[in-house]
Amino acid sequence: MTTSQFLQDQPLFGGVDDQAIAAIMPLLREVNFAAGEPIVREGEDGDSLFVICSGSVEVLKASAAEDGVFEECIAVLKVGDVFGEMELLDTQSRSATVRALEPVSALALSNGDLFRIYESDLPTFTLIVLNLARELSRRLRSIDLMAVHYMAIEDRR
Repeated sequence: MTTSQFLQDQPLFGGVDDQAIAAIMPLLREVNFAAGEPIVREGEDGDSLFVICSGSVEVLKASAAEDGVFEECIAVLKVGDVFGEMELLDTQSRSATVRALEPVSALALSNGDLFRIYESDLPTFTLIVLNLARELSRRLRSIDLMAVHYMAIEDRR
């Protein structure tokens, strides 16, 4: 099982004190996946985010091409990274497929359990949501850079 210190060292739980982490730990569900196993699939409904405790995953986005639909790897996530947070916040379907690159152990937090944190400890809930917003902002900045790079390549053609 994951320790409270491990959780506090991860961006999602950064700044969360010992007492709050102790209350959150029973809400987290440990899940394991084999190499090559899909963890979430694009288009499916989802109600949990995942914190990677060991292993790595690839994030795949479906793309249409003349010869059919293919999945393109848009990110590789490792220990401490989070995925599934978008569905937790906006309650829409999964925006990408996430597949284990190697055996993966992760902790899942459902939107119902996040709501329990909201009900019992509003300051901790606020901190977690702020941490999620920071992660989404980092990802958006990264996508902005990729878009600028892509546009520069297209302009040269």
